[in-house]
Amino acid sequence: MSEILHLPVLVERVLELLLTNRSGRYLDGTCGLGGHAESILKELTDEGKLICIDRDVKMLQVARNRLQEHSDRVSFHHASYDQAGNVSEVKNSTLDGILLDLGICSAQLDDDVRGFSYRFDAPLDMRFDQQSGTTAEEYVNSVSSEELSTILRSYGDFVNPRKIVERIISRRKQSPLRSVGDLVSCVEDLFPRKQKNKLTARLLQCVRIAVNGELDKLDRALPTLVEFLKPGGRLAVISYHSQEDRRIKRFIRQSSRDSGLPPEIEACMKGIGLTLRSVTRRAVKAADKEVRVNPRARSARLRVAERV
Repeated sequence: MSEILHLPVLVERVLELLLTNRSGRYLDGTCGLGGHAESILKELTDEGKLICIDRDVKMLQVARNRLQEHSDRVSFHHASYDQAGNVSEVKNSTLDGILLDLGICSAQLDDDVRGFSYRFDAPLDMRFDQQSGTTAEEYVNSVSSEELSTILRSYGDFVNPRKIVERIISRRKQSPLRSVGDLVSCVEDLFPRKQKNKLTARLLQCVRIAVNGELDKLDRALPTLVEFLKPGGRLAVISYHSQEDRRIKRFIRQSSRDSGLPPEIEACMKGIGLTLRSVTRRAVKAADKEVRVNPRARSARLRVAERV
């Protein structure tokens, strides 16, 4: 967790599209190491406030240390963004903007004891919040073959995961899978040599998404987060996975007046569940210059919507 000088993704576009009131109140629902938070605080006036929450206690502490000079304008809370309503400072119609930067950051991948990367033979944990929830070890040793097939198709785009599933089920019957090495070694010979690292990373991604309930949390959180925004307040979400981006796009479309319906139908539906206006007609992607400096930005997609 020493990687304090990490590069926040799409930071200039986030500041441009999110900050409509530089004296306002904002929520960073996935604070991480505090990269976006630091940039936001530098743009806010002395009256501006930022609420930072994150599921990962280690990362939250790094962010707290990083942002010490702004301590009078920022607060930190250990929580998941889908539980933001449990934070006392977060109330309905009080925020000028909310930022979510989804997925996993490089500092978590580089942590050699968390189990997020195939580069380290760490225990199968993979929880963002190590104080609660099911570990990856518990998950892979108990998940049904049907569910495992589903997550490999949905979260990792494995077209035919049958052999992978059969190998994992067979191996765990012999002895429990306890480490990343145990999981990887039982399937790695199924992957073509040139694609082995890529497919191994996708396999671990599938398990991580399932263990942390990432897509379920996103589905629950989006409607709730909108309620915390003032009229004119904005929700900005950065995603790195097609399933995430698809959900965000669908939610904004279904909640927006510019939903694609004929104007006469939209006029009749005005005020009936239509709470957003899409600010970004298409997903905002990183420019080539940013990708060269920060390869992680290549898969980033930013969508922004405004409460009406």
